[in-house]
Amino acid sequence: MAKFLKQAASSMLGSDKNAEALDELLVTAGGFDGLMRFPLDLGDNGRPIIHFTCEPHNPAEKMQSIFFPLPQGVTYGDGASYTTFDVGLIGEFAKLMGKQGEAGAGGFKSVVGALEDAKDMAIGEFDAMGPIGAGILASKKMGFDNVATSIEFANKQVMNPRTNSAFSGNTIRNFQFEFKMIGKSDKEVKMIDSIQETFRKFVYAEKLNKTSSFMLKYPPKWVIRFIDPAQNELKYMPKIYTCYLTGVNTVINASSNTFRREDLSPYEIDMSIQFQETKVLTRDEFIKLENSGFRENEQDEAFNSLIKGTKNISDNVVDTFTKTLEGGISDAKEN
Repeated sequence: MAKFLKQAASSMLGSDKNAEALDELLVTAGGFDGLMRFPLDLGDNGRPIIHFTCEPHNPAEKMQSIFFPLPQGVTYGDGASYTTFDVGLIGEFAKLMGKQGEAGAGGFKSVVGALEDAKDMAIGEFDAMGPIGAGILASKKMGFDNVATSIEFANKQVMNPRTNSAFSGNTIRNFQFEFKMIGKSDKEVKMIDSIQETFRKFVYAEKLNKTSSFMLKYPPKWVIRFIDPAQNELKYMPKIYTCYLTGVNTVINASSNTFRREDLSPYEIDMSIQFQETKVLTRDEFIKLENSGFRENEQDEAFNSLIKGTKNISDNVVDTFTKTLEGGISDAKEN
């Protein structure tokens, strides 16, 4: 356990601590120095662990790390979105022209041959559909949809829409984790309070530069890892990309309305925390994540370059606005 905690804290604390000093650090009320775990004996039984890391925007600010036993029923939802479109009669002509293109570049003769085939196919289709089908098709083409529908219903015939699926993108992944915390000691009660407060706090955005009333800074990103007590990511657990914390639901004393006599703290706290990945992954990014745990958003660098490039423009706009405002105030005083 001591080795596990030392490894978790080393990057934040700058040096190793012995087990006693680190445990004392973890149970100090009101701080925990950004390193929290529940239960306090987490890791002693060698069981897998889930590690939540809250990464501040400002590197000078302290990271928050929270460790829990790996919960039951971790669920992944990988998905793609598709729309549908109807190609109708045009689809057959497109398929025919495509085959002619695949046959090779035959120049003008190839185009003429394709058109001849298309003409023959059209004649064959009209012969096959008969007068009723032709009437339905003609009504639709002239915009008389109600007439076409009436003919279809009366004759129990419909045009084949030739519906196809069209890929429109992958879906963004969401994750939810459930934890029940019952403090067995004063130290664990304080730890529980710090954990639930940390999760709830970082759902919210903050004022830009901590002063602006007009602009808000994004809430921080989170990294979620499934690890063993030695801090190695588990080989047989799928990996999660960087996330935003989208929701925290807290239930006090779900099973009984009981409070500890010593300090009137709740007997139990149930937490449900929801995360959403920061972007829709491509297959390449998914493979890179699964194989190496790579979680850096390569688009962030492009956005940072864009921000640097527009900073001068923004400064000039602010400077112009300030001078204009000062000039207006000065003119008002003179008048």
